Amino acid sequence: MRIGRVLTFAVLAAVAVVIALPRSVTTVEGQSFEFTNFEGAQTNPLRLSPDGTRLFAVNTSNGSLSVFDISEPAFPVLRGEIPVGLEPVSVNPRSNDEAWVVNQVSDSVSVVSVSRGLVVDTLFTGDEPMDVVFAGENQAYVSVSRSNAIAVFDTDTRALIRFLPVFGGNPRALAVSRDGTTVYAAFALSGNATTLITPNRAPPQPPPTNGALPPPPNAGKIVSASDRRWSRLVPYRMPDNDVAIIAARPIPVVAGYYSGVGTVNLGLAVNPVNGDLFVANTDARNLVQFEPNLRGHWVDNRLTRIDVTSSRVTPFDLNPTINYSILPNPAARATALAQPTSVVFDPGGQFMYVAAFGTDRVALVDTEGTVLSFIEVGPQSGSGANIDPRTKRGPRALALDAAARTLYVLNRISNTISVIDTVQRTVLREIPVGADPTPPLIRRGRGFLYDAKLSGNGTGSCASCHIDGDMDHLAWDLGDPGGDMITVRQGRQTIELHPMKGPMTTQTLRGLAGLSPFHWRGDKATFLDFNAAFDSLMGGSQVSASDMLTFTTFVNSMVFQPNPNQNLDRSLPTAFRGGNAVAGREVFLTLRQSILPIPMTCNQCHKADPGPGTNRLIVSQPDQMMKTPHHRNIYQRVLFNRYADENIDGFGLDHDGHVSGLFEFFAAPVFVYTQQQKTDMTAYLMAFDTGTAPAVGFTITLTAGIVDRPEVQTAWSTLQQQSIVRNIDLVVRGTIDGQVRALSYRPVLDDYVLDAFPLISFSRADLQSLVERGDTLSIMGVPPRAATVKAPDIPAPAVSSTSRGH
Repeated sequence: MRIGRVLTFAVLAAVAVVIALPRSVTTVEGQSFEFTNFEGAQTNPLRLSPDGTRLFAVNTSNGSLSVFDISEPAFPVLRGEIPVGLEPVSVNPRSNDEAWVVNQVSDSVSVVSVSRGLVVDTLFTGDEPMDVVFAGENQAYVSVSRSNAIAVFDTDTRALIRFLPVFGGNPRALAVSRDGTTVYAAFALSGNATTLITPNRAPPQPPPTNGALPPPPNAGKIVSASDRRWSRLVPYRMPDNDVAIIAARPIPVVAGYYSGVGTVNLGLAVNPVNGDLFVANTDARNLVQFEPNLRGHWVDNRLTRIDVTSSRVTPFDLNPTINYSILPNPAARATALAQPTSVVFDPGGQFMYVAAFGTDRVALVDTEGTVLSFIEVGPQSGSGANIDPRTKRGPRALALDAAARTLYVLNRISNTISVIDTVQRTVLREIPVGADPTPPLIRRGRGFLYDAKLSGNGTGSCASCHIDGDMDHLAWDLGDPGGDMITVRQGRQTIELHPMKGPMTTQTLRGLAGLSPFHWRGDKATFLDFNAAFDSLMGGSQVSASDMLTFTTFVNSMVFQPNPNQNLDRSLPTAFRGGNAVAGREVFLTLRQSILPIPMTCNQCHKADPGPGTNRLIVSQPDQMMKTPHHRNIYQRVLFNRYADENIDGFGLDHDGHVSGLFEFFAAPVFVYTQQQKTDMTAYLMAFDTGTAPAVGFTITLTAGIVDRPEVQTAWSTLQQQSIVRNIDLVVRGTIDGQVRALSYRPVLDDYVLDAFPLISFSRADLQSLVERGDTLSIMGVPPRAATVKAPDIPAPAVSSTSRGH
C-alpha cells in the first residue's frame, strides 16, 4: 500500500507528533555545517497567551516553539523550546497551556501542551498550511496556502469538519471578527487582475529609443482584465479576490470576498472597537511597461481599510510623501516603510502598529492610514538612511501587551525578539528566539534578498516580487528601449538578445544551485550578474563583489518543498486527474517527436529521472531565444485557464505566462500526442520531483489505539524504507517509559538509538511494545544528511553574457 501526502487525513487527524529538525551536511566556501533551508514563509509566528503571562514564538529554522515567561513584560525569559514540525510559520494559543503550531513543510498543525513540553496531537492539513485561528463553536480554521483552501477542525475531537476551497491565490493570514462568527483569510498572492494578451494578438512593441537597436521581437502585452479596450481579447473574468469572508455559523461556508485590497497581502487585523479590517499589503505596478519607467518604484507599500459594514475598501499609501523621481534618495530611505507584514491594534482602536519587514521599522499608524511615528528595530549600522543587509533584522510579526505598554517584535532574519517600550518608543532589548542552526553565511546573505534599503529610496527589495524567495505569480515587462543588445555565448554559438524582451513571469529563487545560466533567456551567466538590478531596477547602487557572493550563497541554499502529488515512497501516482503519471513518464522519456527537425524526446531537453527538468541550454523559440526551463514547480503554476469563466491567476506557463495549462502546451502543433498521452504527461509533470522527497516532514504518531492498524504499519515501513534509500533521515520523539526522549533510526542496523550516552538501542518490535503499554512515539522524516547546499554557482561550460539591467 502506498500512502501519499494527500491521503492521510484519516490517519493523522488522530495522531500526534514530536520532532526535532536535523540539518543537512553542507559545504560552503570551505566551511562545513548542517542545514536545510526551506525559507519558510512566516505568517503569524508570535502571539501572547490568553492570560498574558506567556509569549509564544515559532523558531522556523530550528523546527521548534519557544515559550517565554513574561511575568515581567520587559524581561522575557525563555522557559522551553518544544520541537514541532518542519518549518513552523504560525502559532496561536487556544488556552494558556495549549498552543497550535502550523508547519509549512510538514503540512500539519502541531497541538502543543506547554506543561508537558511536547506535541500531543498532529492534524494533517493539505499542502503548505500557513495560519490558524479559532472561531464559531469549537472550530479551528487553518489556511492551506498551496491548496487554496481553508481546513476547519473541531478543537475538541480535532477531527476535520470541512475543507473549504476558496477562489484566490495562496491564503495565509487569518483573522476573526469581534463576535467570533466570521473568519477572514487574506490571499498572499492574490494578484491584481492583470493578464497577458498573447504575442500573436498584442500590438507591436514601440520602436527602440536607442537608434542602434534592430526592431524588437514580437511579444505579448500585460493588461488589466477589466480594461474594456482589451475585453474582446480577454474572454474570462478575474474577480481579484484579496480577502475571503467565511461564515462560521451554523456551518462553515464561504460567504464572499473583498477585492481591490492589494497584490501581495501579508498582514491582517480587526479593529477591536468597530470591527473594520486592515490589511498590510504591497500593490504591484506591473502595468507600467519597461524597466527604466519602473526604476525605484515598482510596488507601493500600503495599509488597506475594509469597512465590514459597507464593504468599502480604502487603501492608504504608507509612503505618501516620497518623490520617486529622485534617485538615489537618502531622505526617503531614512523614513520609508517597505513590505508591511504584520498589524496589531491598540485596544482603543484608534491606532495600530505595523511591521515594515523591508526597512527594519515598526510604524505607529492611525485608522486613516497616517503614519504618526516609527521605531527602528535594527542596529545603528542599518538605521536611518544607512544600508547594512548583513545585520538586517526583518521585523515579521508583532504582539502587543497594551497594559504593560510593551510591544514584542519577532525578527525573521536575525531570529530574535525586540522588546519595545510603547511609551518611550524605544527598543529595550533584543533576545534570541532560541537555538538557531542557521549558518552565519546564510544568515548574513538573507538580508540581501529582503533589505529594501538597497533600493534608491527604501521602498522595495528583491523580495517585493520574489516573495519569501519564491514568486508573485505576475508577469513584468522589464525591457529597455534604450538598452544595448545582449551577447550570450553558448559553446561556439553567439546569441544576440534584444533588450526589449517583452513580458516575463517572475521565477522562483528556489533550487537555483547548478542551474546557470539564469533568467528566461539565459542572459545571466551566473547569479552574480543580477548585481546590475540593484541599480537598473531598484534605483540603488550595486553591492560589492564580496556581498554578492554572500547573497549568492544564501540563494543557493533555498530548496523546494516536497511535491504533494507524489506518493510517500517517492513513486508516481497511477491515477491523477484521469491520467497515469507512470505512463506519462514513459512517454516523456522515450517517445520521439518525428515531426521535429531532429526527432527528440521531452527528456533530451527537460532532463528528468533524475534531473532538475532542464538541460540548461538556450534554444530557438518562435520569437526569441529562450533557456530550457525546469519542471520542478509546475504544479504551483497552473491556476490560469483561458477557457474558464473566471481565473485566479492571469498568467500560466511559458516565459510570458500565455500557456493555459499543460494540456494546452501538449496540444501545440509541434507535438503529436494522443489525448491519453497528453493526460498522462500532464499527470507526470504535476508530480515532477522537486528534489525533496515526499517523506520529508511526513509524520505518523504511534499510540496504543492505532499502532496495529495496517495503514499505520505500512506508513512506518515506508518511512524506514525511505531512510534506507537515503531520501530522508528518520527521527522519533515521544515518551520512553513515560519520559520524553528522542531517538533516531539507524538503517544499517535496523534499530532506533536514544539521543544520550550511553547509547541504548531499540528494535521496531521494542518500540511497538512500549506504545502498546502506553507510551506515545511520533516518527518523522527529515532532510537527509547527505543533502547539500552549494557554494556560489559556477557557469555552465562556455556560457557567458554581457548585458545591462534586470
